[in-house]
Amino acid sequence: MYLLIAVINNEQVLEDLVTGWIDMGITEATVAETTDLLQLISNNIPIFAGFRTMTTGGSTHNKTIFTAVEDKELLEKATGFIQSLFRQTGKPSQGFYFVVPLVDKGALGLEAL
Repeated sequence: MYLLIAVINNEQVLEDLVTGWIDMGITEATVAETTDLLQLISNNIPIFAGFRTMTTGGSTHNKTIFTAVEDKELLEKATGFIQSLFRQTGKPSQGFYFVVPLVDKGALGLEAL
């Protein structure tokens, strides 16, 4: 099992990404609004204002998607899809993803009993 985390700077492809993952069976994910470190300091410390365009091209927020992927085959499909999707836009610096081995996953609440 794997934890796939994708930080998306280009929100225009977010719907296509989520729809594609759902179509391949990834139906449980969390999407959070996040801020890049350089964006944070460029917005709060005036001397660093020039960093704004170095990260997300001026966008102040990202979307970060967290999802647990059960097996290596599905993980490879999901990462291949995200790479292909962002390559099609022809734009640089649209985000990144990484994968962490996941030791355990469980439901919380009454259904977990």
